[in-house]
Amino acid sequence: MVNNENAPVNVVEVTYPGGTFGVQSIAAHGSFRYPFHILANDVIRIDFNDATGHSHTEKGPALRQGDGGTLRIEIEPDGKVVWTPQLTSKK
Repeated sequence: MVNNENAPVNVVEVTYPGGTFGVQSIAAHGSFRYPFHILANDVIRIDFNDATGHSHTEKGPALRQGDGGTLRIEIEPDGKVVWTPQLTSKK
């Protein structure tokens, strides 16, 4: 995850098929890496609070059990989330 905002984002939680991970805060222009395994078929979602305390929830792409690779999540200054999956199916 990359925070492209000019202020920190807080209470960041990613829910993916088969699990959840999170971090308390990502600094302005900071990043956070986390390896995860896709255990089911579903969409990925991110929830976070911006610097003003406004809560955001954004759904991402559908993921399939057995997919592997990388998924870049960028939080943009307007609160928009950009998803860049580079995944391949292992099935």
